[in-house]
Amino acid sequence: MEYISRDELLDLHSFIVAEYGGLMGIASQDKLTTVINAPRQQMFHSELYPDVCSKAAIMVYMIVKSHPFVSGNDGTALMVMLRFLEKNAMMLRREIGSAELVWLIRALIHSDMDRERLEDWLRANTVPLDPRTEDRAG
Repeated sequence: MEYISRDELLDLHSFIVAEYGGLMGIASQDKLTTVINAPRQQMFHSELYPDVCSKAAIMVYMIVKSHPFVSGNDGTALMVMLRFLEKNAMMLRREIGSAELVWLIRALIHSDMDRERLEDWLRANTVPLDPRTEDRAG
């Protein structure tokens, strides 16, 4: 399993702020650390989030809900999800467009979707990474 590092998360946040505006900065180091460590959590020597979809879901959910950054949390959450999937040889189904991704993040923001439903959505909408796109993903 490949994880998102702190530096990688900060780079994704910087990209979102540079591309879409907002203020650069970390609102809470503790919340940022929690996001980074969440996918690795264990209880009684068992992983709480045992697979790619559950790990992606907890990171996205925690970024959207806990706001570790001054701004750009929602865009950063989306980029983290896509990058984490890619690092673990997964991708969203090709049919998933920007409108559905906007809906997904808004559903999380407004609590119309919880972490478990996000996990279910990811399970239904992810596929193994297409080797034909791997070279372009860089």
